[in-house]
Amino acid sequence: MFGVRSFTIGRIFGIPLEVNSSWFLIFFLVAFTLSTSYLPVELPNQSSTVHVFIAIVMSAAFFASVVIHEFAHSLVARAGGLKTSRITLFVFGGISQLEEEPKRPGLEFRMAFAGPAMSLVLSGIGFGVLALLSSMHAGKVLLVPVEYLAYINLSVAIFNLLPGFPLDGGRVLRSVLWAITHDMLKATRWASRMGQLLGYGLIAVAVVGVFNGTIDLIWFGVMGWFLSMLAGSAYQQQVIKTRLAEVTLASIMSSPVVFVQSETTLEEMARSHFLGGQHSRYPVVSEGKVIGLIELQSLRDFPRDEWSTRTAGDAAHADLAEVVAAPEATVDRILTRLEPSGPGAVLVVEEGRLAGIVTRADVIRLVGSMNRQ
Repeated sequence: MFGVRSFTIGRIFGIPLEVNSSWFLIFFLVAFTLSTSYLPVELPNQSSTVHVFIAIVMSAAFFASVVIHEFAHSLVARAGGLKTSRITLFVFGGISQLEEEPKRPGLEFRMAFAGPAMSLVLSGIGFGVLALLSSMHAGKVLLVPVEYLAYINLSVAIFNLLPGFPLDGGRVLRSVLWAITHDMLKATRWASRMGQLLGYGLIAVAVVGVFNGTIDLIWFGVMGWFLSMLAGSAYQQQVIKTRLAEVTLASIMSSPVVFVQSETTLEEMARSHFLGGQHSRYPVVSEGKVIGLIELQSLRDFPRDEWSTRTAGDAAHADLAEVVAAPEATVDRILTRLEPSGPGAVLVVEEGRLAGIVTRADVIRLVGSMNRQ
């Protein structure tokens, strides 16, 4: 999704938490700025080593707050019957990736508002702890980080509540417009235009600030560019999703499907199927039933000297909830499974039998044909 690799670091409430490689850049920049600019001013009597240590702790606490913010979205979505495929930390913060869009404006409103509301709660807790520590006459080494986290969570809440899609406030706006117009596509278009206007406004603030010598405002320009770019593509993405919701897997799946038996060795998979075959992934079948999906990357998870004894069944992606769907399921419901970090294909199964397969290439061709129409 973000152009560079993401990897899973754990699960919370059953939801995978991923870190995108780009996140390390922003973590370093936040920690560097805190240790070289903010903390030397606020804690001038402390050494640079102490500044670096506190900056790392503050940065970790800040991103933990971002994770909590995103999990608030995801848990409200789960309560509304939606599934979050994963939460990803990346260069501009975090994002909860849902397997499908909410079907009702009320649910979208609750989901969107949950994140900023949680940030406000975290900010309130921070100010409460700050008041308690102040009453105890705690040192600035404790007061400064707590004060920073209280204000940064307040800032996150306020920024995310700006009424421009795809910010949380933009999703709140979309839900209200959706409830009024009963047209999600029209609501997305208006909310996206608001997002573009906000982005252009932030860029304008950055330009004026730089001309007046306030270099720090250049971050407003970066955020404005990012916001306007996302808002500009959001409507087109929603158009495509709406059209994909009308297409069933049965209408685009490849059939019959070339599959492999579970007892096939990895050696034979490499020689006869991946090197000598036409496909990069194969369904794995045992006693006539689908048990998973195997791809070339699966072989790389095993040492080369084990390929002659390990089987396709051992290496198959066996989480059937991730790789199996019914023929009547629509394409929009499987998009997250076809991302580079996912299985890359969906097996279409009807009454326990393998009916077809839908790959990333199939959906790309479908979207391409839609764009040409």
